[in-house]
Amino acid sequence: MDTLVRTSAEEINVSLIEFIKSSFKGKRIAVHIYEEEDDTAFLLGNPETKKRLMESVENVNQSLPLKEYSIGEIENILNDDGK
Repeated sequence: MDTLVRTSAEEINVSLIEFIKSSFKGKRIAVHIYEEEDDTAFLLGNPETKKRLMESVENVNQSLPLKEYSIGEIENILNDDGK
């Protein structure tokens, strides 16, 4: 069984630890702790994504018409990306 608990370090307390212990009593578990990256920082960390986002923001700021895509068009863009 896989269980994912997302929380801040400040929210870890005895109750959480006791819950984990009682839920997995008698079983071996692994605790994987990693620092979640802020969504904005993640998106801006990729130069191509950052460029696209900044262009989109500028288009909105200039009141340019937004382009609409169908689900099929989005799937095609995602499938063709990087090829």
